[in-house]
Amino acid sequence: MRLRPPPPGLDPAQALAPAAAESIKWRAYDCELVAPLYGGGVRAGEVDKDLPVRATALRGQLRFWWRLLARRYFPNLPPEQIREEEFRLWGGLTPDPRASRVWVRVENVANPQIQPLKAFNFDDGRLYADGRLYADGRLYALFPARGNNQQNIAPAKLAQPGLTWTLKIGLEIEAAERWEQVEAALRWWASFGGLGARTRRGLGAVRVRVAAPGNGGNDWLAPVRQQEAKDVGARLVLAGNNFRGPYNPLGCWRYAVGRLREFRQKPGVGRNPGRAGNHPGRSLWPEPDALRRLAGTHAPQHAPEHQAGNLFPRAAFGLPIIFHFKDNNQGDPPDQTLNPIGQERLASPLILRPYWDGARWRPAALLLTPEPLRDLRLGVKAAGPTVTPVDYWAAERADSVSPIEGHQGSDALTAFLHYFGA
Repeated sequence: MRLRPPPPGLDPAQALAPAAAESIKWRAYDCELVAPLYGGGVRAGEVDKDLPVRATALRGQLRFWWRLLARRYFPNLPPEQIREEEFRLWGGLTPDPRASRVWVRVENVANPQIQPLKAFNFDDGRLYADGRLYADGRLYALFPARGNNQQNIAPAKLAQPGLTWTLKIGLEIEAAERWEQVEAALRWWASFGGLGARTRRGLGAVRVRVAAPGNGGNDWLAPVRQQEAKDVGARLVLAGNNFRGPYNPLGCWRYAVGRLREFRQKPGVGRNPGRAGNHPGRSLWPEPDALRRLAGTHAPQHAPEHQAGNLFPRAAFGLPIIFHFKDNNQGDPPDQTLNPIGQERLASPLILRPYWDGARWRPAALLLTPEPLRDLRLGVKAAGPTVTPVDYWAAERADSVSPIEGHQGSDALTAFLHYFGA
């Protein structure tokens, strides 16, 4: 396959000529992986054993967090001019090709332990076999990495915590006034970002400190605090009294994502208790009954009864959502997918991960600005090309959805934050 050459302004062969290299000032940081890394390689869902940490991916992460903070740096600029400032610093292809003035290198990668995720080599029904699984966030965060004995699908291999590397960030001298912005993006990434896939569910979480000769101390980058999050329109909530440890990265990660799984699916929280074993009760959320109404079919014991109507509030946690009815051979609808109309996916505005508060690890939930949800247009699709438009949410129906009404929320996200911080 013949590859298209890059625009002349972005030609890597010319990017680091000796004169240009001398005009770049570098700073180094020690990085440590504190939660399993899923994906991040050339192939989706795979860790590259030879290159588990990719400089291009790290620069993309820093750019994302810079974009979140941009309004703080340019409070009086319209969005199109902020976009121009982004291109001036990070590069871009439109309207004219520009090279990034931020350089990223990865060196001294050590301790890359790549192991299969054996916990997900399960048969159908295991997810409901033991109520304790609802508190184990690994099963929820790593659901796409599962294996399946019946279909002969092997579970994914993950990079294990303990992976370390040196991150070097370079900035062209004439852009030196941007160091504060770049290092702020680094702090936010260290607090809430990560590597690979599903970073918004805590996978690939890291912590970072300034690299210095003989640095063996505990001087990790200062965490982003709750007021800082509020200043950019986000909301940071730390786990409350229900969390009793362990106060280590894996314990905090499992608790954080486990709380979301409980909120959506746990008997007595997201669904009725039901019968023992692998027979969970009916969902307390409106989506299953909404799909039954739209399809005009249901199992004899599952006539639509939810009072909220045909609404899909859990879209706020990210899309797509695939709905599977275990009784579809008895009249319930076949598998259906909920998507944003005109898009393939909607990234979750909710980030869950272990959070270093400067003294110890804590489970944390960060809600980014939910603005994309205001004009969200949803569609349901089963087999075939037909997409049925559906409604996202109506706040006046909150008292009809017990997981929301019971946790002082007017929507699924605010109710979950209350549940998380309890």
